[in-house]
Amino acid sequence: MASRDQLYAKLGITAEAAQLFETALGTVVLASKGHNNNWYVEQDPKAAAMALETIEFSTLGRVLAMLKQELRFEDDLVTSQFKRGLIARNKLFHGFFERHNFKVQSEEGQDDMIADLEDLHEEFFRCWRVAEGLANALAEVVITEEQFEKHTSSESPSK
Repeated sequence: MASRDQLYAKLGITAEAAQLFETALGTVVLASKGHNNNWYVEQDPKAAAMALETIEFSTLGRVLAMLKQELRFEDDLVTSQFKRGLIARNKLFHGFFERHNFKVQSEEGQDDMIADLEDLHEEFFRCWRVAEGLANALAEVVITEEQFEKHTSSESPSK
């Protein structure tokens, strides 16, 4: 049987996983925007700062819309995973206690709530892993392109 302290601890751990997902997704959007605007070739700190501020002050749904503008996916697996993350986030932050109503008053109800939080936590973890994988892949692409750009510009004939 779960205690209220265990319930609230699981709520905090689940909220952390949601934020890890949101942060990683924001990183993917910012990295994509930087790549698409060639900021690795010609830096634009003001535009990058504005993009970061826009991402940080946007809802998760809006960040997903930004992602669709910056990246095209061959299949819908990635975007459907992120949509499930958005649904999970909304379940957690918009009505979790309302949905469970008086369950918080009993140990059995608290067990049900913890089981729900565990499902949400697992969804956020899956989303975070996909977003982190994309962020790492984008970083590798940008680093490779930046190295290529430096290498080809250093080989140009000098007068």
